[in-house]
Amino acid sequence: MKKQLAIAGLVAGITAAGITGASVANAATSPDATSPMSSLVDAVASKFNLNKTEVQAVFDTQRDQTQQQRETKVTAAVAQLVSDGKITQTQADQINAKRAEMQQEREAHKDTAGTKTREEMKTTMYENKAELEQWATDNGISSDYLHYVMGGGRGHGGPGFGGERPGDSTTNG
Repeated sequence: MKKQLAIAGLVAGITAAGITGASVANAATSPDATSPMSSLVDAVASKFNLNKTEVQAVFDTQRDQTQQQRETKVTAAVAQLVSDGKITQTQADQINAKRAEMQQEREAHKDTAGTKTREEMKTTMYENKAELEQWATDNGISSDYLHYVMGGGRGHGGPGFGGERPGDSTTNG
């Protein structure tokens, strides 16, 4: 029982840390694009002599819970903007709908993420940023609130969302 609890804690901790950063990085390099964390699942299952399917189920559950918690936080933050009079309810609805739309697009394209070069990914992200800024302008939404569309994290928009441009030789990545 203690072994199972320790393993569950380990898996949850690794998943929480890995979901935000490592899964994005692994998605571009993993041979199994359907599960970017598959090599970690394999390693945990092998190390602790566990059933890989059960370990994968724990990772999937943790990812889903984390995603739902993040969505709840962002939705509440957008609702607070309405309460504070910073945006209208219509704009809040547009932000929430755009965020859902972009999540569906990310899901639809995750299998092809590994087929693009880093430069192609940067170019795509920069183009998406321009489109998103135009969408915000068209809907009277300040660009200060675009981080809510991207998922709520300030400063985590990725290349193209922090001033980095394709071909920029001074980038950090």
